[in-house]
Amino acid sequence: MSYQRPPMPLPEELASLHISNVEPDASHKLPNLTAPSVPIRRPPALPPRFLGNSTNSKTLCSARLNTSEMSATTQADNIFQSPISTDAPLGIFSRVSHPVPLPANTTISGKATETNKFYGNMLIGDQTNPAWTHPYSFFWSKDAYAGLAVSYISASQRVFGGGNPPEYFFGPAGLRSFVFGATDFANVGQMSLGFTNLTHLQAHVKVIKNQNQFILVPLVQGMGFASAVYYNMIPSLFSPIGYKSVVGVTSPRSGIQKYKIVLQNNVTWSLYVTVPSGQSLALALSNANQIVGNKSVNGCIFQLVPDTNSAIDAAAGCYPNSGTLSGSVSGTTGQYTISYGLSGSSNGGKTLMYACPHHVASFTSAMASRRINSSLDSVTMGKMTGYLTSTFELQVNVPSQIGFDPYSAISGKSGPQYSADVLNNIRAAAQSEANGNVVNESNVDSMYFGGKILAKYAWTLYSCQYVLKDSNLVNTLMGNLKSAFSRFINNSQILPLRYDTTWGGIISSGSSSQDFGNSYYNDHHFHYGYHVLAAAILAKVDRDNGGNWLSQNRTWVENLLRDYSNTNSADQYFPVFRSFDWFAGHSWAKGLFPSGDGKDEESSSEDVNAAYAVKLWGNVTGNQNLENIGNLELGIMQGSLNSYFLYLDNNTVEPAQIIPNKVSGILFENKIDHTTYFGTELQYIQMIHAIPITSISSFIRSPTFVDQEWNEKLAAIVNNVQDGWRGIIMLNRALSDPSSSYSFFAGSSFSNNYLDPGQSKTWSLTYSGAFI
Repeated sequence: MSYQRPPMPLPEELASLHISNVEPDASHKLPNLTAPSVPIRRPPALPPRFLGNSTNSKTLCSARLNTSEMSATTQADNIFQSPISTDAPLGIFSRVSHPVPLPANTTISGKATETNKFYGNMLIGDQTNPAWTHPYSFFWSKDAYAGLAVSYISASQRVFGGGNPPEYFFGPAGLRSFVFGATDFANVGQMSLGFTNLTHLQAHVKVIKNQNQFILVPLVQGMGFASAVYYNMIPSLFSPIGYKSVVGVTSPRSGIQKYKIVLQNNVTWSLYVTVPSGQSLALALSNANQIVGNKSVNGCIFQLVPDTNSAIDAAAGCYPNSGTLSGSVSGTTGQYTISYGLSGSSNGGKTLMYACPHHVASFTSAMASRRINSSLDSVTMGKMTGYLTSTFELQVNVPSQIGFDPYSAISGKSGPQYSADVLNNIRAAAQSEANGNVVNESNVDSMYFGGKILAKYAWTLYSCQYVLKDSNLVNTLMGNLKSAFSRFINNSQILPLRYDTTWGGIISSGSSSQDFGNSYYNDHHFHYGYHVLAAAILAKVDRDNGGNWLSQNRTWVENLLRDYSNTNSADQYFPVFRSFDWFAGHSWAKGLFPSGDGKDEESSSEDVNAAYAVKLWGNVTGNQNLENIGNLELGIMQGSLNSYFLYLDNNTVEPAQIIPNKVSGILFENKIDHTTYFGTELQYIQMIHAIPITSISSFIRSPTFVDQEWNEKLAAIVNNVQDGWRGIIMLNRALSDPSSSYSFFAGSSFSNNYLDPGQSKTWSLTYSGAFI
């Protein structure tokens, strides 16, 4: 895949200006604080459910459908407590080493290494692309300002593209507010990066001179301070922007020096320097761009924040070094907590964290007393709010009541119900499509497109089994679908899968440019989500007909599931939650490709599909924890996607200028671009956030949003769209106007040319016809 709109080139920093040395207040030269510590750190299947005899009767009557088996009332103490499996990946996946090696000085402790996380840029390429923790980004600076750079971009610095509304905006690239350096580095060649504690919630980055001399920068998303700990180094704090003034101010306590710094761009920062007991350190401004220490220190903490609110003093000296995830689901309520391990100490016993808008909207009442009057901008996730805390405690509405059956969020549409006329039209479509050649259609050199075909026929199978109750159609289609699956299960598709022992994952045997970069870990949740969801439907229908396909093929399906959604670090073969980012509230699609704008995701709806697959597979296999992890992910995405990807007219999270675009297009950590990787047609950009339309779609895409997008973007173009995107547009319309959607698919002028390759007419009628 390719992407054609790079960031606009901008000047890196303001020119350095000459200013006089500034001596800190003498009270800051008496530190006596203790040095901080930085720690290095299968359930049985559900029994078959008898649904009664299938029928092939031509006489169809009005029917209400209810085939769901969702667990809506059982609570688990911690749904993340156990892995899906700890077995080695199946032997059919040949073992290979990845062409992208792990970087030097990386400690992995026998675990698989994350590929799609916020710090991924630092592990690949020349290692100089940024890692976004929000509200900061960090990157390796390898010029005269040698060290680890910190960048903070305010909302006023965003750069917008042309058009009305603008096609994109981004944060200026390469701006370095500060660089954590040391005078011990005589030249860049003496400096290297190292990594420890790489998990899905944190990374410890070391700027190394040697084993005993290094700067440690723990990266945790939402960290309030840009913190660096110096070990046997003489601190040097660069600002390529330039220092306008540096003034020592009243310290929070003995052992902490505090400075007010104004940069040449007029942004004011607070600097806290915690000097370990028994050591001393004096700082001086040696030139317009550099503050230096007078001696080597061991365990000294430098902390920066672009705010001067005195409430922040209570967190000075303490920083997060790790994150631990826990959660539970009870009924339609999901709760999750990110607990932050802390290093150092502070007056308040907590650290400073900044929360994104979707966090603030979901925080439990316990968080209210921890909020302070401090807010900072992120580039693409809105304004962040400050909290003095060691935990994020959140509660969301989860779709425990939504199963396989069509669901609508339209008021009064309590459940699917089919008239005789609708059933007749579904049957007419199914009699044709159930005999489709799923075996040949899925014989492609792409896990993505192969998975879409399997899912298309799986939803058709659902309709034949539970809506039409037609045993002949079920038996025909189920046999063909099993044959198509067998090619993948035997790993005999055009591009067989392999197990990569370098990073730990199941990848395509294609090149980096084939199958959307699957072999470099791009889009695994999109690709494998389709396979897992199709397998869940097939396993359910087969079991309800007395079969044992599930027990025969469960391990293969769960190998794919573990690749993109491993739930626990006890499974050493795959990283934990490769795709889903529990802080950002959605997945990242980009794998082992360097990116100046960070990780990105294009298709929010296929992210939803992947989480829905987790939920359905957990349900079919009786793995309640897994089912509830899927439920919790979907509950979180209902908030995050409607903040950052899908824009109601009253959205106040993203810049007002881009809200009329209605969708993000591609969301990066540093850019939102109303386009796609595969083309710029409006139907592509809008509907890549809708495809595929399934029973979970209405939980995310509200009737109000769908109506607004239809009126503002789609109604004017739909009649000019003559390919499969028209079918997606019109099935999406069923989320707000099922009658119009159904009339389109049932009408005499309908053409199969309007169907996306992953969409059947049978399912389109089944979904839209359920709510008319």
